[in-house]
Amino acid sequence: HEFEVKKYNTSLLIEKIFSGNILVFRKSQDILDIIKIIEKKFLEKFEYKFEKFLSEKYCENESSNEKHFLELQNEIKNCEKVNRKFLSFLDRLGFDIKKIFKDQYSLRYSPPIGRKSYGSLKPAKPHRDTWGSNVFSQINFWFPPHDVSEYNSIFIVPSYFNKDVKNNSSKWSFEKFRKIKDYPSVPYTNEIIDKKKKLFFSLNKGNIICFSGHHLHGSSQNYKKRINLETRIVYQDKNESISYPKNVDSYSEISKENWFLNAVTNKKLD
Repeated sequence: HEFEVKKYNTSLLIEKIFSGNILVFRKSQDILDIIKIIEKKFLEKFEYKFEKFLSEKYCENESSNEKHFLELQNEIKNCEKVNRKFLSFLDRLGFDIKKIFKDQYSLRYSPPIGRKSYGSLKPAKPHRDTWGSNVFSQINFWFPPHDVSEYNSIFIVPSYFNKDVKNNSSKWSFEKFRKIKDYPSVPYTNEIIDKKKKLFFSLNKGNIICFSGHHLHGSSQNYKKRINLETRIVYQDKNESISYPKNVDSYSEISKENWFLNAVTNKKLD
């Protein structure tokens, strides 16, 4: 469902999200401002414009790009300017900022198929974010800083929302991800998913997808490059009418509430 960026009844939005609806907010000025911040930081690191990096004809310097992109990822994670703009976006939608617990901001690069990816976040296989966090009230936000087609963006599998899927969540370790190069950033499934069941997205610059972290999703790749920014929030609303997704296939016994810090007090989620 596509929405304009304006004030909504937050409880109704959250109910939609945790019922499995996928929301796309169009042309947010705050998201466009975040993109400008990313573009400026990219230029400072790489010393050429973002568009040149995305160009298919540009000859990449692999070792230099790896170093610069990792630096860029680390700067974006807790960037105060990005944070202010993202919280402004949530405020415009009607969220009470005091009730928001948020994760870091993650920049991910998905190269053309067969090419090298950079930084700590590689293209992701099908996964639920809740396999890694065990936090089922998690809301995901995902957007690219450039136009993307359905072939190089993200896919979501709506029909798997409450389906048990075999995965490696019992073995995956966040601590290993932090220490071991090329260790997967999330638990994942190797199950072959029929392409017809995947929902693909074409997005214009400034659009942002919002969906439950319980949704099975992953990276779409083709012959074009893609960069995206992603983050997750937990909205601590006492509204008892909101029904959160139930665990169907997370086999980890570890919860990562400490990933989510309050947007005002910086206290950890409990």
